[in-house]
Order: sequence, then C-alpha cells, then structure tokens
Amino acid sequence: MKLQPLRIEAGWQVSYNQFYEVDPAPGYEHYFEGSSLLILHNNSRLKLIDLQWRPEKDLEGEYQVEVLNFLENFNAKTNVFDIVPNWENPFLTFTSKSRVKLVEKLEELMRVLPVYEDPRMTEKRGLVDELSESYRLELLENGISTTLAHKILKNGNPAIQSHLLDLNELTREIILMLAEKGKTKKVRNKAKQKLNSKQFKEKKPPKSE
Repeated sequence: MKLQPLRIEAGWQVSYNQFYEVDPAPGYEHYFEGSSLLILHNNSRLKLIDLQWRPEKDLEGEYQVEVLNFLENFNAKTNVFDIVPNWENPFLTFTSKSRVKLVEKLEELMRVLPVYEDPRMTEKRGLVDELSESYRLELLENGISTTLAHKILKNGNPAIQSHLLDLNELTREIILMLAEKGKTKKVRNKAKQKLNSKQFKEKKPPKSE
C-alpha cells in the first residue's frame, strides 16, 4: 500500500508519516492505529499539524486534525531547536471521515495558516532572556507599575522595552523615560512617536492677548 500523495507547501516538513492511501475496511485496521498518522511542521510559521484516527483501529471512527502553535528552544548540547507544541490549546481542530476531504483540508491549511509569533522575550531565536521574560510575565499578571517600569528601563532588553510601549496603561512619565533612556535608537524613536500621538501630546498653553 502506498503513502497518501500530498502536496507539501514550501516551508513545511514531514516529521512522521504513516498516512496511507487506503480507506477503512475490514482487514485494514492496522493502517488506522498509533498515536499519529502524520505530523507536519513549519519552523517559520511556528505551526504543527497532527493527524490521528480516533478511536484507533475502529473502522467507524474518523480522522482528527489538530493544528498547534509551538515554541522553539535552542538546545546547546545538540545544536538544534527543540519544538514545544501547545497541546493544551489547539489553534484549530478538524474532523472528517473522508480521506479525500481530509487531503484537501491539509493542503489548504499548509497554504493559509498564519504565522505564530513567539510572545517570549528572546535574545535570539529559541534563546529566552530570562530576566526580560520575567518582566513580561509580571506585566501580564500585575500590570504596569512605576517600579517595574524602572526595572525594565535599567535591566530589560530592547524587546521588553518595545513591548512596554505597546501597552495601553502607559503613563506619559514612563514614555518620557523610554524616549530619553531606551536601550536602542529604535526604542527611543518609538517612545517619541507615542509622545507625539494625540493621547500623550502636551497641550500648549493658550496664547496671551
């Protein structure tokens, strides 16, 4: 029995493949077992597609597809990027009893799935800046405070400083600090642009007659 033909879009890689060109019928149950039939992943989109048949070996079952966002962690020992899929929160799920419809859906997903952006504060691809990431998590849990803003200004990397500027709860005082002492010119310019926005621009005093 041949593997199921599938048009693989650029950027996608086949991690595992036991997806055969066969439909469920008595005597073919062994083609519909195992934790996964097919696993595809795309490192530039940080997306993983996992295809299963559930229940296993049950000819009355169905194909189940989960699309997962994943993070990359650089492994210094192996010099490769370890993939960490978010199994708890699938980006998308799809089920079908039809192999033909399933193939159409898989090929469509490979074309249209959006890029997932790693929310963590990283030094470079797959390498987390632990201090700046701790600031991001603190912002997420407790919101902005002047104390935390000062820590980010003093010790945070440019990514967390830029992230801080994207938050709605910012005060003009914090933006001024980033405009003057941001880690990079890009951060300082971003802060200056925000100061010139309608929300934060200082009102000019009325002209005296």
